[in-house]
Amino acid sequence: MNTDHYEEVRDLLDKICLDTLVLMEEEIQVNINLEKSMCEGEMNLAKCRYIMGPNSVSALNIPANPEEDIDSLVSVTNSPSETIPNVKEYHLNSVDSNKEKFANPIRWFSVLAPQNLFTSQTMYKAALRWVVQMVNARNQLNELCDKFESLKLVKASLKKSIQ
Repeated sequence: MNTDHYEEVRDLLDKICLDTLVLMEEEIQVNINLEKSMCEGEMNLAKCRYIMGPNSVSALNIPANPEEDIDSLVSVTNSPSETIPNVKEYHLNSVDSNKEKFANPIRWFSVLAPQNLFTSQTMYKAALRWVVQMVNARNQLNELCDKFESLKLVKASLKKSIQ
């Protein structure tokens, strides 16, 4: 009887190892995509500063009281994961941006902003999506590592009982 449980635990450990490798690969790929998005966003922002002048795109253009003047266009929500129980999965939800209270932050810098500023904004939005995806992968990876450690203890106790 214990040998059957021992085999089941070994199979579960193997499955968790494979799932962990898949999640690690996903996390590495997401991290690479995040880095590309951030680099491209920074490069386009630098080009915009070069075109418009160093003071045209700076922190001086941000409203004095950002808490009062800025409304977010996205919100983060969480829900239970479909793949791994006990793990929360985070999602970005877009807010209806057609309302008058939402102003495009690019308009703080210029009425006729260069295309580089719009491209930079798009790349930073993509980076935000990559960050949420990386957090989800990291949470799943942490949960799998916890399960792996607990199953190793079960395997060790079963091995002692078999001998």
